[in-house]
Amino acid sequence: MYEKREYPILEFDPNSKAKIDPSHLISKVNVPEYCVITFFGDVINEMLLADKLKTVATFYSATVNLPIYETKYNEKSIAIVQGYLGAAGSAGLLEELIATGFKKFIVCGAAGVLQKGIQVGHLVVPYSAVRDEGVSYHYVEPSREIACNEHALNTIVKLFETEGIPYIKAKTWTTDAFYRETEDKIALRVSEGCVTVEMEAAAFFAVSKFRNVVLGQILFGGDDLSGVEWDSRQFNSRGEIRKSLVELSLKACLKL
Repeated sequence: MYEKREYPILEFDPNSKAKIDPSHLISKVNVPEYCVITFFGDVINEMLLADKLKTVATFYSATVNLPIYETKYNEKSIAIVQGYLGAAGSAGLLEELIATGFKKFIVCGAAGVLQKGIQVGHLVVPYSAVRDEGVSYHYVEPSREIACNEHALNTIVKLFETEGIPYIKAKTWTTDAFYRETEDKIALRVSEGCVTVEMEAAAFFAVSKFRNVVLGQILFGGDDLSGVEWDSRQFNSRGEIRKSLVELSLKACLKL
């Protein structure tokens, strides 16, 4: 019999079969094995206007439908899709992308910075994520952190070092509750070594590990939570940074 724990979040079930399986709902499509998930919808729209994308599938949900596009980078086929905000939506998106036929992923987006001195746009490559969300506990047994796929991590780092791109390899904090990032909790995460805070990394790392696919993530320093008051630093208006990061992600993904 399935064992009841003190808290439901700790009741991990290692059974790989679930009542609803994405492979039973999603038809495989002839798609490239590489896929970039980006939270920068403006970059995708720019690529659409430049006629660089063609729709190959769609992620459907009750609130938003996200087209999955195929494009060319260095004459190689690769897919790109806009990310779904938050751990739960991100997990569902990744599940369906895997069921569609994609196998290698790079995720890119912005993150809040928790430590002083990290400029807007500075790249952070998370090697692990503190699991302060709910999804990962349904894919991987409970633990405080979950690591990024080692091959993906090494591929990103090697690319950055080869091209002389400054970056920080660091721990990130994944939370479901961005309106509950209190001073004491931020201080605790900083003491654990977290440099950034975001809402998806732990879920991405857990689902990819459970489904045995390769996934890495690249973040850029966005808003600043290290001071007395929150500073947006107008990170949403940094169009060139976002465009360059998507291009780097395409390049890194094709090296996986």
